[in-house]
Amino acid sequence: MATLTRSTTIEAPVEQVYDYAVDVRNLWVMPDVGLADVDQRPEGVGSTAKIFSHFFGLHFEMKLEILQAVRPDKLVLKFTSNTPDRPLWTLVFESIEDGTTVTMTGEWHVNLPAIGGPMEEMQARAHKDMVDGLLANLKSKVESLVAA
Repeated sequence: MATLTRSTTIEAPVEQVYDYAVDVRNLWVMPDVGLADVDQRPEGVGSTAKIFSHFFGLHFEMKLEILQAVRPDKLVLKFTSNTPDRPLWTLVFESIEDGTTVTMTGEWHVNLPAIGGPMEEMQARAHKDMVDGLLANLKSKVESLVAA
């Protein structure tokens, strides 16, 4: 198993940050990635979406599903696809004096003999910029809502 952990601090109450992030249409926003077939559940658990992108001319699709939603503390998201890349993402929301710290941890389990471990490590390294972008977008959007 390989992991990647990244954090950001958002100047907003933890409940507001969580409420924004539990909607996959708000959370999973990044350049060159689309969402389709979104089924957003009021409490978060069971929410699903199809995520699609292109990389080196290849089309990739994954299914995102919120497995666990503990308001306002934690979200667990599972990704499935026809590729070995099937990360499990956990977001932890912690109330602090100046707002909220959001910590996002991805875990990769690639069940392929001999190459699984190196592939997990490669995926963890490759997702660093993506996670930093997701957290920066979350910070920007929630802080702009607070300021409005």
